[in-house]
Amino acid sequence: MANVPWAEVCEKFQAALALSRLELHKNPEKEPYKSKYSARALLEEVKALLGPTPEDEDERPEADDGPGADDHTLVLPAEVVEPEGPVGQRALRLAVIEFHLGVNHIDTEELSAGEEHLVKCLRLLRRYRLSHDCISLCIQAQNNLGILWSEREEIETAQAYLESSEALYNQYMKEVGSPPLDPTECFIPEEEKLTEQERSKRFEKVYTHNLYYLAQVYQHLEMFEKAAHYCHSTLKRQLEHNAYHPIEWAINAATLSQFYINKLCFMEARHCLSAANVIFGQTGKISATEDRQHRRA
Repeated sequence: MANVPWAEVCEKFQAALALSRLELHKNPEKEPYKSKYSARALLEEVKALLGPTPEDEDERPEADDGPGADDHTLVLPAEVVEPEGPVGQRALRLAVIEFHLGVNHIDTEELSAGEEHLVKCLRLLRRYRLSHDCISLCIQAQNNLGILWSEREEIETAQAYLESSEALYNQYMKEVGSPPLDPTECFIPEEEKLTEQERSKRFEKVYTHNLYYLAQVYQHLEMFEKAAHYCHSTLKRQLEHNAYHPIEWAINAATLSQFYINKLCFMEARHCLSAANVIFGQTGKISATEDRQHRRA
């Protein structure tokens, strides 16, 4: 890394995150993505300061990481490998930057560039996917690729990425189990690291989003039983973790009730409708700040 104090690198990253979270309507009308482009510039600066990509990862053919690539979407890691030492830690930090660059480009409707950055993120994490430091970042990258391919109406590719995320989560919880590092912690001082409780909360939220996206994919594939199962799991987890928007939750619960009615499962349908009514009654009780935080997650 260049001779720049680590604290300055972290400050640049945090500034990029703050700009990324700025709501579009707060930008000039003729420059709706101004804050996104400013965030991108800072992320590129941090990337340059971190130094080149580790050679063994940079030289791997990009085709290996395309949609349907076995190592990302089909085969689970054989063992847990932590990103130890300078090379491993640099790979992790670069992967965090590539992830945020990917999301940034998607937010500005540059999908191909966004895909490229997310794939680079996964390539950097290849050998560390199941580790405490990398599992959350890997799942988030694959979730975003799943969404991207779904928007392109390549539903089977989206399904592959999202099912891989689900399998990684299950394997991690079985073999490791401890709340993993949140990607943002790679650029904060040791004394500001998150508590185990907060790490768990964030990781479980990532997994809940994974289940939600899978429910949408199965619905598109007309796998209605499976879609209903994942929708139910999502709604249940959102309540358990108090991470939901009342109107959206109520609409999804009411929609699920229609599935149960069509299956003649009237008790289940009634339960969903009752829950939807109760949660809908919370509308307006969640502050605007909490609402925005939920939608950004």
